[in-house]
Amino acid sequence: MCFILSLVSLFLFGLVYILDEITGLFINVRHRKWYKITSRRKFGKAFKVDVFANYLFADFWSLVFSKSGYAFGLFGETLSSCLGRKKIEKSLSWIGLLIYYILYGIDFTQWKNKGHCIASIMTKPEIEGFLNRNQ
Repeated sequence: MCFILSLVSLFLFGLVYILDEITGLFINVRHRKWYKITSRRKFGKAFKVDVFANYLFADFWSLVFSKSGYAFGLFGETLSSCLGRKKIEKSLSWIGLLIYYILYGIDFTQWKNKGHCIASIMTKPEIEGFLNRNQ
C-alpha cells in the first residue's frame, strides 16, 4: 500500500509541476516579464528539486553512483555538490563518472571553474543557510 501511495505522490508531483510551469508562463507573459522571472523561478525550482532528490533517493544514488566514501542524502546539499565531493575523493562508480562528465559538458559556463560539480560543492554554512531560508 505504501509503495502505491509513493508512486501516486510522485506522479502527482510531476503533474502539478507541469501545470505550475504552464500557469507561470501565462502569468508572466501577460505581465511582459517572462524571461527574467521564469529564469529565476526555474533555477530556484531546479535547485530545490536537486536538494530534495539527493535527500529522498540517497540509497539509490549510493548504490548506482558510489563506490564508497562521502555519503549522499545530506538534506540541504545538491546532487551536484555530492558528485563534486566524490569526484575529488575518487569514489564515483563508472555511472557516477558518466553523469559527472555529462553535467560537465552541459554547463560550459563552469568549464573555467573545473566543471559544474566541482563549482557546485557546497560548504556547511551554505547548506545550513539553505535550510534556514526554507523553514
